[in-house]
Amino acid sequence: MARLKQLINRIRHEERLPTVISDRCVHTLIEVASCKSCVDACPRQAWFLDDEALQFDTTLCDGCGLCVPVCPQRAITIQYDILIGDLGQEKVALCACEQSGISDNKSTLPCIHLIGLSDILKLYRQGYYTWVTTTGSCAECQRGHCTTLFERIEQINRALIEEQNPVIVYHQIEDEQWQRIQSRLDDKTPSPSLSRRAFLTEMLDSGIDSTSALFKLNEQEADAHPPPGELLPNQGETSIWPYVPKINSNNCDGCDACVNTCPHNAIELTAGDDKASYRIKPQACTGCAICQDICDRQAITIMEWSQMAQQILKLQTFTCSRCGNPAHTPAAITTQSLCRICSQVNHHRNLFQVMD
Repeated sequence: MARLKQLINRIRHEERLPTVISDRCVHTLIEVASCKSCVDACPRQAWFLDDEALQFDTTLCDGCGLCVPVCPQRAITIQYDILIGDLGQEKVALCACEQSGISDNKSTLPCIHLIGLSDILKLYRQGYYTWVTTTGSCAECQRGHCTTLFERIEQINRALIEEQNPVIVYHQIEDEQWQRIQSRLDDKTPSPSLSRRAFLTEMLDSGIDSTSALFKLNEQEADAHPPPGELLPNQGETSIWPYVPKINSNNCDGCDACVNTCPHNAIELTAGDDKASYRIKPQACTGCAICQDICDRQAITIMEWSQMAQQILKLQTFTCSRCGNPAHTPAAITTQSLCRICSQVNHHRNLFQVMD
């Protein structure tokens, strides 16, 4: 019996462990990646980064999930569900943390702060503008010293207000009140295998028309993982974006490393009629900072929850006076005559003469 209990506990522990989609991780994409968001977020130091690799100790992980929302590439996932539904004319998302006194519940999470920007925005685009939560004392919890669900909602609301969109409202209430609201949605809970958009319609005892479903947090490897900026509605040139690349034209040498390495094409090179430019697309940026890490001139910074300072950086094209190859640099640099390679390498030192 003791062995069976140990086996059950082991299975439950493994079910709570995060899954890593290695192809998305920045440390798989470039060797010089500096991202350590998961390391910084983990309250139990289960993630650690050294010169060799990013590593994960399963024996230290308690499945809190706080590494999930901070990963810019959505390379870490843990499968949890929350209850969503319609109460009359209002669409509501419900979640509770396991320290709240509510246990063994389909909407109970290890920590509600594992809900990330993409989860909130995906629900927003489906019309879920109201969140109802109940938690323990975050101030006394070792998991509470992180970016919270409520802070993420406030960040999104700043962008929504800028575009005059409806804001997200959240209610943090006592567990008994939370359970009463849940019971109105939860008479017949749908199977977790249902689509996130699936609803089961029923009449509750209160007489309010209600529908409910389970929304799966985070993606599987085959799922699309759009940047959060693409999930924001009605964004324009003056909008506030989650992540905005900015290029310092005084430092940039036009090497195109940022263009060639960005996995989401947030910085593009456009060319035509002897005119070229870098075009910045903040809606495509995840904040992974690959462009920032790969730039040996420290010309790129990633701004968070900011308006776009520049959309286009104009380039001047020229023919290198030494090697004869085409090149380009920021238009502000008017005296450049050498490509970036020739400006750094003295090719004449490689020439020698063999004497008899």
